[in-house]
Amino acid sequence: MSEPWSFAEAAGVPLGDGEVLVWWLGQAGFLLRGGGTTLLVDPYLVPSGDRRFPPPFPAADAAGVDAVLVTHEHGDHLDVHVAEAFAEADSTARWVVPEPVVDRVASLGIRRELIEPAQPGRPLTIGSVRVDPLPAHHGVDMTDAYGTGAELSGGLVRFLGYVVDLAGTRVYHSGDCLAYPGLAEELARLEAHVVLLPVNGRDAEREARGIVGNMSAEEAVGLAVGAGAEVLVPMHWDMFERNSGHPSRAVALTERDHPELTVIVPSRARPIGLRPLRAGRTGVA
Repeated sequence: MSEPWSFAEAAGVPLGDGEVLVWWLGQAGFLLRGGGTTLLVDPYLVPSGDRRFPPPFPAADAAGVDAVLVTHEHGDHLDVHVAEAFAEADSTARWVVPEPVVDRVASLGIRRELIEPAQPGRPLTIGSVRVDPLPAHHGVDMTDAYGTGAELSGGLVRFLGYVVDLAGTRVYHSGDCLAYPGLAEELARLEAHVVLLPVNGRDAEREARGIVGNMSAEEAVGLAVGAGAEVLVPMHWDMFERNSGHPSRAVALTERDHPELTVIVPSRARPIGLRPLRAGRTGVA
């Protein structure tokens, strides 16, 4: 059996024109590379706690990335351990975070000049990569679920997803989110090819324990199909016993009803490569 990859190996893989590297790090964490730019999105790399699996690499190993994109403030998305490791390493990575979360990130030691306050309708650029923030419907806890968090933040959206244009392949990371009205149309407008969506769902038992849920596998497939996406990568189903799911339902649904959609369940141990097959389409390299 081959050994799991290191961060250095993934960062050093040569990519051709238009090729994109995607590494699922567990939970909602991803390493994305393309167009000469390397990003982490919601990296959850703390080695202890209730996690079922160890992180694929130490947080400090990734301190040289170009940017970290954070969708919201929950600890499995804004990992205090990662921020502190980057601060200790004097990393120059930019941190793209919802504007209401800027002070929290700064309190963890990230220099203010490295923090990009993000809001919908304000695209930004990191290297050659364009990032379009979109609202997510979530909640700090069940008392404010399920909305954008604007009522807690003076009208500013507190929960985000991002469409990232990597060398012409557009990847959408939803963060924690429901499939709310208008989201599929916005993703179609932005021509998202690959969608990274949670499939752990929500139910009364978990909500009674204060766990703010996400879209189900059925809702994730419906959103991907409605957006005209090429590839769905299910996420946020593996890390915690108390809040788990499984991508098999999404696989079965697409096999039965939506053969135009590809579901990829990636390994946490190694990245995968995506490359354009023809204009507007992607394939696995």
